[in-house]
Amino acid sequence: MELQPFNRHILIIPEYVEKEKKKEQSSILLPDDYTKVEGKYCSAIVQGWAEDCRFTLERNSRLLIDRGMVEEVEHGGEKYYLILDNYVIAKIMED
Repeated sequence: MELQPFNRHILIIPEYVEKEKKKEQSSILLPDDYTKVEGKYCSAIVQGWAEDCRFTLERNSRLLIDRGMVEEVEHGGEKYYLILDNYVIAKIMED
């Protein structure tokens, strides 16, 4: 199933979701009460976008986004992450 965003939303995979998947595969044990200090911004991979987005996007490109404005939506047993285009800070250009 694929989700089609509307109203200037962008479907993304935030970097912290990717890191969580890798951490689950890791064998390093941390205390249960351990919390890592997270920054205000993070990168995200673009998966889809609404037609009325205010700038041009490409699938699998990277964006710098406001971490606190990511919306997590669960549907059909899957988690999706959306962000409004207003909270995109920059496009990360790969060399």
